[in-house]
Amino acid sequence: MPHTVPAGDVRPNAPVINFNAACEAANLSVSTMRRLVKAGRGPRILRLSERRIGIRRDDLDEWIASRRCGG
Repeated sequence: MPHTVPAGDVRPNAPVINFNAACEAANLSVSTMRRLVKAGRGPRILRLSERRIGIRRDDLDEWIASRRCGG
């Protein structure tokens, strides 16, 4: 998947939320968020295990802020 966080990118106090919680926080469906991540237009993701992904809360907040429209 695009925008995967490299293994050496360590931020010790950055909380990680699971993918579904990130979708809820961004008010997007899971399928829409997956589509954005796959296209390289979503927030950076972390591979938590073979079958689980998560997103650092500060990365999600920055991504949401970057998508704001208007003033």
